[in-house]
Amino acid sequence: MAHLMIMTEPTEAFTCLDVAPNLAACISYLSGIDSRPSQICCGGVTRVRGMCVTTGDRRLACNCIKGVATRISVIKESAVASLPIACNQPLPFPISTSFDCDSIP
Repeated sequence: MAHLMIMTEPTEAFTCLDVAPNLAACISYLSGIDSRPSQICCGGVTRVRGMCVTTGDRRLACNCIKGVATRISVIKESAVASLPIACNQPLPFPISTSFDCDSIP
């Protein structure tokens, strides 16, 4: 009996609708109201970091975060860039509205 195995490229297991709510608690830090991110915010950063398994995952998460950062006018670019380090959860890509997410390996 022969077995047929088909290998396919894995697809992302999440969407931007999964990423954005994880960062909602970070708005007060990202807008400069709070000087440090809350534990809830950092928990969200940790969850987003956990989503970034494949290159496609990292690119998707990057584009989602970038999209949110450009749509909310009160967000400060410097706070966006510093969020992963402030939460002690460095992401596998920089967060910046000018970063090319498609360049992520």
